[in-house]
Amino acid sequence: MTSLQRVRETIGKVCGHLEEDRIRSEADVRSYILSPLLRDLGWDPADPGSVRREYAVTGGKSYFFDYALLAGSGAVAFVVEAKAPGKLDDAARDQLLLYAMKTKTRLGLTTDGKTWSFYLPLGGGTAEERLVRTVAFRADNAESTAGVFERYLARERVLSGQALQTASDDLTSFALHRVVRAGWADLRSGSNDKLVKTIAAAARTAATRKGATRAPAGRALNDAVREFIRSGFRFPDEGSGVGPEAAKPESGQPRAVAAGLPADRTSSARGRVAWTYRRERRIEKNVTEMYVAIVSRFYEDHGGSAFYARLQERIRGRKREMIAESAAGTGAPLTSVRSLPGGWHISTNLSSKAKKRYIRRACEAAGIGFGTDLVVEMEPRSTEDDS
Repeated sequence: MTSLQRVRETIGKVCGHLEEDRIRSEADVRSYILSPLLRDLGWDPADPGSVRREYAVTGGKSYFFDYALLAGSGAVAFVVEAKAPGKLDDAARDQLLLYAMKTKTRLGLTTDGKTWSFYLPLGGGTAEERLVRTVAFRADNAESTAGVFERYLARERVLSGQALQTASDDLTSFALHRVVRAGWADLRSGSNDKLVKTIAAAARTAATRKGATRAPAGRALNDAVREFIRSGFRFPDEGSGVGPEAAKPESGQPRAVAAGLPADRTSSARGRVAWTYRRERRIEKNVTEMYVAIVSRFYEDHGGSAFYARLQERIRGRKREMIAESAAGTGAPLTSVRSLPGGWHISTNLSSKAKKRYIRRACEAAGIGFGTDLVVEMEPRSTEDDS
């Protein structure tokens, strides 16, 4: 059994304990949740050279970490602050960050057994700006949550520096997306109509390029743009008064639905597939295109080649690799091998069912939830092999 499988199994058991209200104190959280998880991830709570409980930090005043995870040199590599269920608050977070600063520890987490918040204590900025991500234990997300723990807390990754690099990359990525979402919300709800003006100006340019004899009237065009935004960036069906060009994406291109808006689940042609990630929905012509597009996107957002390496472990076949640094390395016919960003290659010589299974495993490798963070839609005709 791999460490990921062990973590997933432990999370499943813990969810049962929490649901039955068996975990009630901080001591329970330490004994029945933290210690088993640390063992699953390669740390040995029984070895004082690996894990120290109530680790003392001195310097004018004594401080104690609930858990200090140690490197071979004895230096603190990761710190954990634990509380009883329901007792996690800003004070626990501030305590963690203060203690981490005392020991110059660059990775840490706070938990009450239900909620887990991972931090870069030395990252600078406010406490909120040093928060990488928060996950909650639920029976329906054990798989994706296990991926998060392996990503940030696996002993081998912490000691090699991979966990720190991944957390730093994720913090940057999440912060950028938060800023973009905030800006997008302002554009959609703002009274200054910046978004309306931007789309209307592009529409006038497009009309001129297509040889329109008369520019669209300003007020009518603005009203149409506002309706377009209110409807969730959905065009009316063909034949409803809007020309067919407005209802179709450019030939061969997936159509993206803007972030924060409801997805148009009726817009794809029968047999096509779609995927929604970070609240942006894209339509692909078949499952192969979706599979390659999702893996490529995760490469950009979740660690580059390190993501490919994690995925390689999860989708390795009995006799060949499904993803490799060279086309020949996949062992698949070259006609069924696709190039990926970063110089890697992936085999598409699979059934659609297998591709969907591997997309789920890509979510594990990325530390995100399949069906929550990433949603895929496969219509009936798309369930056939389309490699």
